[in-house]
Amino acid sequence: MNRILAGVVLIAVLCIGGPAFAEVNMQEGNWETTIEMKMEMEGMPFPMPPMTYKVTQCLTKKDLVPSTAKKDEKCEVKNQKISGNTVSWSVVCVDKEGRSEGDGTITYAGGSYQGTINMKITTKDNPKPMRSTMKMNGKRLGTCTK
Repeated sequence: MNRILAGVVLIAVLCIGGPAFAEVNMQEGNWETTIEMKMEMEGMPFPMPPMTYKVTQCLTKKDLVPSTAKKDEKCEVKNQKISGNTVSWSVVCVDKEGRSEGDGTITYAGGSYQGTINMKITTKDNPKPMRSTMKMNGKRLGTCTK
């Protein structure tokens, strides 16, 4: 009798917990990300003007984090977590000029997403860290090309 009760409880927990295991509402494919980056440097009397740029890349449900890496920069995504349609992560990037690290979140809505990445940047030439905030808007363009 205890085994039957335990089995019923397990099935009930799995059925109730089902939506927690649902996939992110994201359409795989070729995505364009528009990034608006604002930087602040300690000791500067005014903020630097924001920069806007676009990145196009293939995103899948196995690779949900869009890249914001510069051409010669190597970035490693860590601690990726999914909650509903929101993906959060931390990232560490290194290039010949220095290092940056931060945290990001994006929320998918089928063929679009919105998100933010907050980074702390240190360079060889500047001992004071710079901080950047990147606002991202993504839209699916179509299928991935090889």
